[in-house]
Amino acid sequence: MEFDIKLGASVGVVVRDLDPVLALYREGLGLGPFDVEEVRVSGERSATLRIASAPLGPCEMELIEVTSGRPPHSEFLDERGEGMNHFNLDKRTHEGYLGTLSNLYWRGIEPFWGLPFTSFCYVDSERIGGVTFEVMVGSGHAGKVGHNHLGLVVSDTQKTIDFYTKTLGLPPFRTGEFPMPRAFYRDARIETSFRASFCDLGETRLRLYEVVDGDSPFSDHLAAAGEGMHHLCLNVSDLEKSLAQLSGAGIDATWRAPDLGVALLDTRETGGMTFALAQAG
Repeated sequence: MEFDIKLGASVGVVVRDLDPVLALYREGLGLGPFDVEEVRVSGERSATLRIASAPLGPCEMELIEVTSGRPPHSEFLDERGEGMNHFNLDKRTHEGYLGTLSNLYWRGIEPFWGLPFTSFCYVDSERIGGVTFEVMVGSGHAGKVGHNHLGLVVSDTQKTIDFYTKTLGLPPFRTGEFPMPRAFYRDARIETSFRASFCDLGETRLRLYEVVDGDSPFSDHLAAAGEGMHHLCLNVSDLEKSLAQLSGAGIDATWRAPDLGVALLDTRETGGMTFALAQAG
């Protein structure tokens, strides 16, 4: 299979109640506009879902491997294993960056990691919707200027890149080493360094899923892990052909939702992330 970035992707987040999450994302983070619909998903595991979606613009995927020190990514790896760690929003200007941090501050959400006085920080947004956001002013030093990104913590960068590019067909990654001699981590200043790798995902949407009733993998996620990022969905031109190609490579669908044109894949063993495929168009 080969992913065509012109078709784009979406990041799926499972929430218990859409309304407070939408309020934070719109008013605190400046996301939107959101389209909200209620969908009945039929099949072996049927459910009614409220789905809110909004454009994120051009996005990348970032793989983070800690090479020294004990930043929050090390704790994430110890406690949860590999997987989706944060979502980055490039506010493009210092005014946009500071304005977003101000909006979040008055909602009781503050930075806890990064270089908040200069260029980027992670904020304590996980308690509403389960997603840790990174707010930044992109310089092009790591990710592309003006591109948001989905950040994963991994234990073996090259193994993950090989699987994502050779089996799932993602585009090439570019990798750099990033020392941080005096990073802000809550009440401390720490020294750490990372290996970070980026690849393009194309135009991407954010999709929030609230389970209204019934049984689905989203219900399983809420019960096991609570709210948070659930999958990265790649849009494909021929869903059945792509699924057949992946099945031949030993990657099978774990759930099909014909009403949504989506299939979840068994991909967590390498990189810790569930991928999905969706029929484009």
